[in-house]
Amino acid sequence: MVGKMIVAVVAVAAAVGGIGLVVSGSSDEAVVTRIVDGDTFEATLDGRSTTVRLLNIDTPETIDPDSAVQCLGPEAAARLAALIPVGSTVGLSYDDERVDGRGRTLAGVHDTAGRLVNAELAREGLGTAIVVGGNDRHLDEVTEAQEEARAAGRGLYSTTVSCTVPAQVERARGTVAGLAQRASSPDPAQLDAAGRETDDALTVLAGLDADVRAHRAGVAWAVLSELDRARLTGILDTARSDARTLQARFAQQASDAREAQRLAAEQAERDRVAREEAARAEAAEQTARAAAAAAPAPVAPAAAPAGGGCDPNYTPCVPVSATDLDCGDLSGGPFRVVGTDRHRLDADSDGIGCESQG
Repeated sequence: MVGKMIVAVVAVAAAVGGIGLVVSGSSDEAVVTRIVDGDTFEATLDGRSTTVRLLNIDTPETIDPDSAVQCLGPEAAARLAALIPVGSTVGLSYDDERVDGRGRTLAGVHDTAGRLVNAELAREGLGTAIVVGGNDRHLDEVTEAQEEARAAGRGLYSTTVSCTVPAQVERARGTVAGLAQRASSPDPAQLDAAGRETDDALTVLAGLDADVRAHRAGVAWAVLSELDRARLTGILDTARSDARTLQARFAQQASDAREAQRLAAEQAERDRVAREEAARAEAAEQTARAAAAAAPAPVAPAAAPAGGGCDPNYTPCVPVSATDLDCGDLSGGPFRVVGTDRHRLDADSDGIGCESQG
């Protein structure tokens, strides 16, 4: 049976129903009935239902109707449920103010192993140490646990949990580092695309830098110390500088690549024209050779028939020939046309053929 205990400032161990609880100062025991979120649960205390808010820790929101679910909020609620399952008995230790303005019981919560649950959540990087009013009884223990999480890179300090601020910064830095690998491309279209992605990366980096410097609301930002912020802004500044360098490099390389493509295209056109001209010259030469090979061999003038046969149309004698003769085929001359100029030797029709041979 759950009973109320009023004890001195020293720590005592109470055994209730076989469960060992370590509490100090003004303390109670309660039975968990429902987990609300990472730092709030409902319990039965002295036979009545109450809502318990863990002292000196704030975990990411999951149920605020005016706020989106925050980074690792569901994980914090799940971890609280694992530490103090529904039906388990917990010890509650109080500070100066036992109830907040919303009627919730403010307490340090000890699980069945005697661990301070407030600190365990901080140790896993699932919340940040806070003080509300003068309630600081568990602040040192929660703060120490939070420092363990920071040093180990757990929870909200992790660079591998996508929603955390360190992970967002690391992802943006990695994007810029990955873009640097694109600088070796000879394709101007790919270089243009890399330039646009660099523009996008610069926008993300600028937004992150502004958020880190501005102390944005939310536990994911509240866990960051000034040293954390300085380190993260240093990473972001370096990444932004690298991105601006890449931006100029991509633009210059794209311009150079386009100029190289233009020169290559012009040279290719010159080579094409030269090849076509060479092909036309070769074709013409082949045509000439073919024409020469196909030309008929010259026909020798027919010899004068035996017995001195002469064409009766010319004098002196032009041999009788079955083929056409011209002056080059005849020796002697000139020749007088005395009949029909069947060989057309008299070019000027003056009755004398082959006059130049006289």
